[in-house]
Amino acid sequence: MKKYEELLNRELECECGRKHFVPIKEVDFGFKPDQIGAIVKRLVDGNALLVVVDHHTDEQINDQVVGILREEGYDISVIRFMDTKLVPDERAVGAILMESMRNTKGIVAIGSGTINDLARFVGSRMDCPVISIATAPSMDGYAAAGSSLVVKGAKKTLKGVPVTAIYGDLDVVAGAPYEMIQAGFGDIIGKKTSLADWALSRVVTGEYWCDDIVSLVEDAADACIENGEAIAFREREAIEKLIDALVLSGIAMSLADDTRPASGGEHLISHYMVMKDIEKGKIIPSHGITVAFGTLVVSSLYEFLMNHPVFKARDDAAEIVEAIHPYLPSVKQTEEWLNVIGLSLEPSGYEVDKTLLRELVTNAGFIRDRFTIFTFLNQLHLLDEAADHVVRRWYP
Repeated sequence: MKKYEELLNRELECECGRKHFVPIKEVDFGFKPDQIGAIVKRLVDGNALLVVVDHHTDEQINDQVVGILREEGYDISVIRFMDTKLVPDERAVGAILMESMRNTKGIVAIGSGTINDLARFVGSRMDCPVISIATAPSMDGYAAAGSSLVVKGAKKTLKGVPVTAIYGDLDVVAGAPYEMIQAGFGDIIGKKTSLADWALSRVVTGEYWCDDIVSLVEDAADACIENGEAIAFREREAIEKLIDALVLSGIAMSLADDTRPASGGEHLISHYMVMKDIEKGKIIPSHGITVAFGTLVVSSLYEFLMNHPVFKARDDAAEIVEAIHPYLPSVKQTEEWLNVIGLSLEPSGYEVDKTLLRELVTNAGFIRDRFTIFTFLNQLHLLDEAADHVVRRWYP
């Protein structure tokens, strides 16, 4: 697995023909709150700071960080969201902007996925750096440039400012609520099907591909998955592999200047599930948990495709199989990964009934302009048949 210092804050000439750049300056999971003053002094040019936290975050960490910064002479505004399931929507963005000072020079985000998405989006609008203090290994967005927000009831990825630096205390990260650890692991297993989708598109459409970026994501995901049982038991070294895999996946997206390396059909299923829950006024589940379910569905769709005579009759069938084989997990393998981390192997465990399952297969692939297994099945006029296959698997 590549070390952070090989990737950060430098332009990288690549054999793929592109120049890659990751603007993040520092990543350190040996962070302690008493370091925050020196960090801000090093990375923020100014005195006015906005600190954004959620109710999951340990109050002691918040108080220490804010207290130290105030002792250092910084002018601090603090917004703490108390929602048990904070939705990163227009209301949340507005709440942050209302609490911020006009001359805010930097944002310190203490939390995990939603807090960081909001902070990076607001940072892009205020043109100020964002420092992330990660408190849970729950998602790959710490190092991503895009912010996953809910806009007018739909999940969208909007341009945000990349964080300037990412810090975390491994003891705090390992002590996060178990659902957040499950979510992080679920997000990581989704990298396998996302790479398969990218490889499929490379063959069928000629889409851009970078071996180095693919290897970065694959190696990080494999190192995490191999330690699944230890992650489930919160072993410190295993949790470090999980948070590293999540951060490196985000870095891969920055290298590609696109979410493609870490987001395929499994993420489209997740986004569609969120949209349906918003429509129904339901609490939105953790992103990585719905990604885990999406990975299970996508692996089943690929199983259907590989065995279908229409696919086998294609001139490029062998080339496609060879391209996706290194990345694509079987349904059985995906189920084993879910079982290790304690996630359901059944759609009902994700509140997906027979009707919604069919809808996910037929509709989710078209909420974004991205070539995935859904696009390919639709081109082959096999999408409805594939939906029948998936529904019969779990609802015979």
